[in-house]
Amino acid sequence: MSAQDHAGATAADALASEEAQRATNTTTWGGGGFLRWYTRSRLRPAEAVLFETHREALAGRVLELGCGGGRITGHLITRAEAVQGIDIAADMVAYCQRRYPTATFALGDLRDLSEFETAGFDAVVAGFNVIDVLGDNERATLLDEIRRILSPNGLLIFSSHNLACAPLLAAPTHNLTRNPLRFANRLLRLPRSVPNHRRFVALQHFGSDYAILNDEAHDYSLLHYYIGRDAQGRQLERHGFELLQCLALDGTTVAPGESAVGCHELHYAALRTEPNEA
Repeated sequence: MSAQDHAGATAADALASEEAQRATNTTTWGGGGFLRWYTRSRLRPAEAVLFETHREALAGRVLELGCGGGRITGHLITRAEAVQGIDIAADMVAYCQRRYPTATFALGDLRDLSEFETAGFDAVVAGFNVIDVLGDNERATLLDEIRRILSPNGLLIFSSHNLACAPLLAAPTHNLTRNPLRFANRLLRLPRSVPNHRRFVALQHFGSDYAILNDEAHDYSLLHYYIGRDAQGRQLERHGFELLQCLALDGTTVAPGESAVGCHELHYAALRTEPNEA
């Protein structure tokens, strides 16, 4: 499926896709039950590089969006003066409160950061492509809010699905593997994956430089935002950020103009900028 297949998509199609994305993602994540998937503590290579490169920026007040089971939190608290984490899933929040008592956690939604004061954080971290649960309009609002709560020259570190990999996404029946154990696991999940995919693939949407797509995450039960490296840089600039780094999952640099086909997620570091004075 390509952007050309959606050339006739309308604003109504985009709205329907975003509304479906909001409803299914909120229901799925808010319902909890995924804790066991998110309690591992190992950083991805790209995260390790960004955290070391920006160690100084992460030494102050840090907000983690979508803290999950604390996979990133444990690394942040060794660097930061104070760590605040929010997540939409109550079981995730409760687990982090027990495991990381020196940090602060609360039940919260990415769509509403109004409780946080202006310039209240030196860095915001959003791992595991968490901001991709939002559609294009909500993503824009979130970036504006992140900029508001960041201090001058504050840092945003996040990851996002790579649009260049959209052609590599496959339906459940075409996503089977030669690994015997994984094959058996995916075969057992087909009764859930197939109807999920049939439902959500009809709600996919391609914008001018992004897409809302159904991928294999949690048995094809979610719709995610996909965007490429250069388009992400432009988006950040529109919302008051300067792109500092873009890394592939293995920690190598993705330079301007590169698509990083084969790397399904890209990791970014961006600086909050001040508007140019007239």
